[in-house]
Amino acid sequence: MFKKAIINNESGQGLTEYLVLLILIALISVAGVQTMGGTIKRKFVTANSHIDKIRFE
Repeated sequence: MFKKAIINNESGQGLTEYLVLLILIALISVAGVQTMGGTIKRKFVTANSHIDKIRFE
């Protein structure tokens, strides 16, 4: 009976699932920022050079 109670004890399962989801979301967020960071920086640099070009003509 004691073994059955230990096997059926799932009180920490929900917390573990939330922890796994939190880690996955964090990893996806970091990967997205690293992937998109260079692209966004290039867009701002391009926009800045176009603004400077228009302003100094």
